[in-house]
Amino acid sequence: MNIPFHKPSLNRQTKKLFDQVVNSGWLTTGRQVNDFEAGVKQLLGFEYAKAVSSCTAALHLAYIVLGLKKGDEVIVPSFTFCSTINMVIHVGATPVFCDIDERTLCLDPIDVSRKMTSRTKAVVVIHFAGMPADLNAIKKICKKRKIPIVEDAAHAFLTKYQGDYIGNHGNIVCFSFYATKTLTTAEGGLIVTLSQKQLKKVKMLALHGLSENAWSRYDKKGSWKYRVLTAGYKYNMSNVHAAIGLSQLPHVVKEKGMRIRYADEYRRLLKKVPEIILPINPPYKKSEHSWHLFTIRMRDPEKRDLLIEYLKKHGVGTSVHFIPNHQQPYYRKFNRVVLPTTETVGKSILSLPIYPDLGFEKIHKITDLIKGFFRYEK
Repeated sequence: MNIPFHKPSLNRQTKKLFDQVVNSGWLTTGRQVNDFEAGVKQLLGFEYAKAVSSCTAALHLAYIVLGLKKGDEVIVPSFTFCSTINMVIHVGATPVFCDIDERTLCLDPIDVSRKMTSRTKAVVVIHFAGMPADLNAIKKICKKRKIPIVEDAAHAFLTKYQGDYIGNHGNIVCFSFYATKTLTTAEGGLIVTLSQKQLKKVKMLALHGLSENAWSRYDKKGSWKYRVLTAGYKYNMSNVHAAIGLSQLPHVVKEKGMRIRYADEYRRLLKKVPEIILPINPPYKKSEHSWHLFTIRMRDPEKRDLLIEYLKKHGVGTSVHFIPNHQQPYYRKFNRVVLPTTETVGKSILSLPIYPDLGFEKIHKITDLIKGFFRYEK
């Protein structure tokens, strides 16, 4: 691709820190992971957090910490990546698919209220593409029944909702640092907990259920002795991955500003194309979209796949976020539902390239191609 869908924002510091880890001989969880956790907490302003191997791992740990089990129902949007739902199933609970708001493409509070039953034990909120969900509206619904909220913030690093970064609104929150994310560790994630007690449990579960990790055991003041306190998992982040993230932390706020400018340019250049629907800024006060993705929707869904192929032919990579999960073969056995907005969006949505190294010239090329496609179609 002349213009790939995504290009990670790496720099000279990435190689320097990577080499330091390799040369140190300590590749697994250690100083760099601790530094990365501290840097993210300082940047976003929350207190209790643990870096793990993926956002999927963070979600699994979140559901375990909440005590979800067989017979419980978890309200979750169908419009998300499958890992959000898979982890619900892995703890024995049942996913209950919910529709999305047509404006924001995040969880629809009205449909959340409709889907509540006596078996509802959690609600999972997705901040789609960097757009914050309407947390206050969902909290109001959940508060009446004392239902906890888990925020899947895989798309929402540096997203703000009503003045505060996502991660600071009184819920368990899971971030992704996958290769295509705003901040990447190649593979990685982070879970924000509500208390030191929850964090202690997460740390133990994330590393086999051990009382101590290798870094603390083999530190000068450490002891080789450890205890197995529960049947845990292998969800720890490594120093190798953390080094990649550490190299980007000083630049990620500036790069968010670039994403905002690119999104504004896309919208300026495409606003007079009647065949597409453009994404909006958050419809809440003091809130900021982080523009992890820039998505457009076709008014005629039959044109979506044709546009993907047209752009591909001209060297532009795209993606689709997401294929609705309630329509996937495996998930149909849990609950067969009709989700009108999700189904309409799922057939018509397309993600365009947006990343710091993209540049305005390439945006102009992409938008010219889109305009040319619709002229040709006419």
